[in-house]
Amino acid sequence: MSTETSPDAADQGASPPAAAPARAAAAFGLILAAIVGAEFLLQLDGTIVTVALPDLQDHLGVGVVAASWVPNAFLLAFGGLLLFSGRLGDTIGHRRVFLVGIGLITVASLVAGLAPNLPVLLVGRALQGAGAALAGPAGLALLTTVFEGERQAKAFGLYSTVTGLGAAAGMILGAVLTHLGDWRWSLLVNVPVGLVILVIALRTLGVRGDVKRGHSLGLPSAVLATGALVLLVFGLVGAAEAGWGSTRALLPLAAGVVAIGALVAVDRKASEPLLPGRVFALRARAGSFVVLLLLASVLTGFLLYLVQFLQVALKFTPLQAGLGILPFGLALLVVIQFGTPRLAKVDIKVRGLAGLALVLVGVLWLTGLDGADSYAAGVLGPIIVLGLGVGLAIVPVNMVILTTSAPEDIGITSGLLQTSLTIGGVFGVAILLVPYTGGAPGDSIGTLFVWSSVIVAAALVVAALTWFGGRKPEPAAAG
Repeated sequence: MSTETSPDAADQGASPPAAAPARAAAAFGLILAAIVGAEFLLQLDGTIVTVALPDLQDHLGVGVVAASWVPNAFLLAFGGLLLFSGRLGDTIGHRRVFLVGIGLITVASLVAGLAPNLPVLLVGRALQGAGAALAGPAGLALLTTVFEGERQAKAFGLYSTVTGLGAAAGMILGAVLTHLGDWRWSLLVNVPVGLVILVIALRTLGVRGDVKRGHSLGLPSAVLATGALVLLVFGLVGAAEAGWGSTRALLPLAAGVVAIGALVAVDRKASEPLLPGRVFALRARAGSFVVLLLLASVLTGFLLYLVQFLQVALKFTPLQAGLGILPFGLALLVVIQFGTPRLAKVDIKVRGLAGLALVLVGVLWLTGLDGADSYAAGVLGPIIVLGLGVGLAIVPVNMVILTTSAPEDIGITSGLLQTSLTIGGVFGVAILLVPYTGGAPGDSIGTLFVWSSVIVAAALVVAALTWFGGRKPEPAAAG
């Protein structure tokens, strides 16, 4: 497979001219910066306002429940539109959808950052989520089609680093910006960053060579899929806030399941289903979606509740708590950027399984954590192990999903990948709230990680069975 594919020719599958390799390398670097920068931006947007909520409440004069919709408005729009935006990219071209998504994030951030009241702020946050839903799957699809061979492996490594670091970085950056200014800074910071990404993307990607595959948008299926995802996210948010037995959780979750059933029925009769069965036909890819969902549930819960534990039980300030999880991100960064190239000869699925096993070790280590532990004795070691494990596992899982996808399905596959991350994250926050609120944070945090270890163990079993189980051999992902 060629490792020198030109940006404009990549979607066409053509080979590049041999001249000007340095110029081509620079172009690829800029394309990668735009795609990965966009992913980092949308990952930040999911968590950056979390630590700014108390300051926001004071400025706008709203209560805790009303303020909780600031992160939730983003989450609902983002999670709900991912599948539709993936199909939209397959239909009209991923470059166009990516550029529109980045532009929408930038404008929406300005609206939210300058909002005079809560309703305008929520509109801005929902538009941010919609822009992120457009840019996320489109950027991931471009990463898969523009880059090949060794460049693709490096691109996936950087993308996976950003995915793993984004949520944690959002909390840290949000704390820093709120400390230096106020809550508006955590939203307005997107505007100059978004403009830079948009300019780079327009110059290096543009819409030349954008592949339109003539798919039908399948609006009935798209509406059902969006409705189902919004209902599921809304129900999981309700479970996290009001409990699993509450009407706020049960009704939307039940309605979401009904909508999924309707989607399956409509898709069966459609000439071009939104979710074609071939996307799930490969056992390894289907299993990887499940692994990603389970892993995201543990990591999102880990980040949220460990930060709360550090603040409540160990009396850290928000900024100290954010910096306290930084070793997790650094360990993840080190293993992806420096370890992955050195492990290139090891089968990618073996590396993924080893990474999940290491995540399980880190989570099991945290089961002994309580309020009597210091940060150095009880937290630092296991979160470094967790970072190493996630860094080792996340690239293989992403590559098994994306490098085995047919070109005509890359958009919807990318949308499914990010849907797994989103639904998994919200599920993790909701399900792990049960043990976390079972007592004082210092007493219950260990039980939370007992639950987490069960989820990671399940992910490990699913990966082993779907990647290596069965008699029929399956194509290996490129690694």
